[in-house]
Amino acid sequence: MKLRINNHGYRGNSTISVLAVVAVFVIALAVGWYIYKDQVAKQPQYQLKVDMIALSPEQPDWIKTDVLAKVFADQKLEDQYLTDRKLATHLRDAFLLHPCVSGVNKVAKRPDGVDVELVYRDPVAMVVVKLDNGTFLYPVDEQAVVLPPGQFESKDIVNYLRVNHDYVPPAGQIGDTWGDEKVVKAAQVAALLRQGPWQTMGLYSIELVENAETKETVVYVLKKETVGFRVLWGSLPGQEAENELAAPDKLHRLVEFYENNKTLEVSTEPMELDLRPLKKIEVIPLVEVE
Repeated sequence: MKLRINNHGYRGNSTISVLAVVAVFVIALAVGWYIYKDQVAKQPQYQLKVDMIALSPEQPDWIKTDVLAKVFADQKLEDQYLTDRKLATHLRDAFLLHPCVSGVNKVAKRPDGVDVELVYRDPVAMVVVKLDNGTFLYPVDEQAVVLPPGQFESKDIVNYLRVNHDYVPPAGQIGDTWGDEKVVKAAQVAALLRQGPWQTMGLYSIELVENAETKETVVYVLKKETVGFRVLWGSLPGQEAENELAAPDKLHRLVEFYENNKTLEVSTEPMELDLRPLKKIEVIPLVEVE
């Protein structure tokens, strides 16, 4: 008589045992990674350093301080690591807090660092403020965002038109918009004028005057050295009347007038250049009221 031995049960139990060991091993690895992953990700070689960040484009000359160094220190970026999946978001938010930065176009991680592409603000005017018997100038960009005054030296001020409105300080902080839509519109006029030879033409300041009858704001552009001369720009940009030239066309017409006459002052008597009419600039004599 031959004895038959059934090995199927043994083999099945063996397979189950192997799978159980593998499962325990995988679970152990997962638990170990969960416990130690932060320690691995936060190794010193992955800690963010200022020289790991490459900014572009080169910061403009009007910004006197180092934007990268300032943001890195103020926002404590040394606490960040290259291995952090949210690093790009952290860096974007950090640079947007700098008052000289208007946007972040790109944040791209490299094995050894990060490339950050910024959009810098462009100052267009100095808003005149009178406070405590003193006169102060606040630099603004085209959207009337207040820029850090400390970035500008005395020799820089002549490179910007001045804006005279109500001489009241801005409503917010440095890096915020002024808080007055009229100042925003005046900054837009300044940005337009900067596209032309405003300094060669001798222009100096933008004045906002409220019409006593209509309560509408009228914009004038003045020269510093010429009393009795003014350019009547007209309505705030975007608020022009139907029979009034649009803001960009006013600039074109003013520059054309200057180039044709080699001067804006075509009379020795007090005069006004009215840019509003659709057909051409009107030269209006100014009569002094006694």
